[in-house]
Amino acid sequence: MIKKCIKYIYGIAILGLFAFPAAIVAQEQTMTREERIKALERLKMEDAQWETATSTQIKNDVPIEIERLELPPLSIFLDAVAENATVKRAQSQIEQVKNDYRLQKREWWNYLRLSGMYSYGRYNVIGNASDEFTPMYQTTMSSAQHNFNVGANVGVSLGDLINRPLKLKKYKYSIEQLQYTQEEVMEDRKLKVLEAYNAVTEQLATIKAKAETAALYNAQMKISENNFIQGKIDIISLSLERARRTGAVTNYEQSRVALHNSIVLLEMLTNVKIIKDK
Repeated sequence: MIKKCIKYIYGIAILGLFAFPAAIVAQEQTMTREERIKALERLKMEDAQWETATSTQIKNDVPIEIERLELPPLSIFLDAVAENATVKRAQSQIEQVKNDYRLQKREWWNYLRLSGMYSYGRYNVIGNASDEFTPMYQTTMSSAQHNFNVGANVGVSLGDLINRPLKLKKYKYSIEQLQYTQEEVMEDRKLKVLEAYNAVTEQLATIKAKAETAALYNAQMKISENNFIQGKIDIISLSLERARRTGAVTNYEQSRVALHNSIVLLEMLTNVKIIKDK
């Protein structure tokens, strides 16, 4: 949207550069210094109008000194891939299957049955007694007793016993497949991060040259304006110089917008903050 706005305004500016000079080119030979200054002021007013319209929206979205941004090392962005939601979801699936695998390995405990019993009370004990003077007779004694009973048994079907190794292998294969899927997700995400990082790096390198070009044309523009006031160049030459300057500035602003968008994309891929909040 911003690029379209810049191109549209740039087109209007180019037309304006030649529309106004054409009206006064016939009178140029007789123009005084004061008239040339007034003509130049009108041209500058037109420049100010389109520059204001161009920069208003850009300044709201793009930091002023974005080209001086220091990009963190690539390793920081690649390490941040592990915190991506897609990668975390793949890792969570692996952990879930691993947990099921551990439960399956412990399933043999389900075949073991333990039983136990404990009781306490007073019990009567009947016994036989006799001596040399008395024939055998029965005796009864009462006492408090603790009784314990512990037992265990194992019951497993033949099918479960035979199929157990196959079940465990099934879980191992599932874990391996999920691990491969996670690696693919990681590699795909890292590739996107690398492409976005390279795009930002390249744009940072080229935008400095475009900024220097725009500054050079701005300086040349001042020289041409002074030459026009002194009558050394005509209005057409000044208009051509203004067109070149406008093109350089527009190209620079478009590069700033493209750089901003690339940085935002890199931030979205990694959740690493690059552009600090104002």
